[in-house]
Amino acid sequence: MVMHIGDIKALAKSAHEDAEVRERLFRTMLSGEGKEASNAAWALTHLPKEDNIYINMYRAELVQLALITPEVPLRRLSMVLLERLDWGRDDVRTDLLDFCLEHMMLADEPYGVKALCMKLAYQQCRHYPELCAELKQCLLLLEPSELGAGVKHTRGKILKLL
Repeated sequence: MVMHIGDIKALAKSAHEDAEVRERLFRTMLSGEGKEASNAAWALTHLPKEDNIYINMYRAELVQLALITPEVPLRRLSMVLLERLDWGRDDVRTDLLDFCLEHMMLADEPYGVKALCMKLAYQQCRHYPELCAELKQCLLLLEPSELGAGVKHTRGKILKLL
C-alpha cells in the first residue's frame, strides 16, 4: 500500500495517542516484511520526541533490525529511530558500532545510511577516548571529494566534536 506523508503523520498522531496502535506499528516494523514494515517505521519516525521513551523500549530490536535487514529503506529508518535515543556509557553495542564503522566506509552504501552510521558511531564512542580515536581515524580515511554534501557535513561536524 502506497502511503503519503499525510497518511504517515496521521498514523504517527494516532500512535502517539494510542499505545495499541504504537505497539502494532512496532510489531509490523520489526517483522521486516516488505513495504508495510517500512511504512510502520516511517510513521514511528514522526512520533514526537517525548515518545522516545517508547522507542527506547525497542532499542535492542531496532539494533538487530538495522544489522540484519536487507531492505535499505528499513535499515535507514530503524537507524533514524536509534539516532533519536540517548546513548550513555552503558548503551554501547559493539555489534552496532562495528557495523557503523564498516558501513560508513563502504562506497556503495547510500549517503543516508552512511551519515547515520557516523552519527550512531559517535553517539557510542563519545564516552571512550580510545573509541573516539578509532572513529576519528575512520572519518579521516574517507575522501571528502567522494562524499555527498550531507555526508561531508556530518563527517565535518563529528570531526569537530572529536
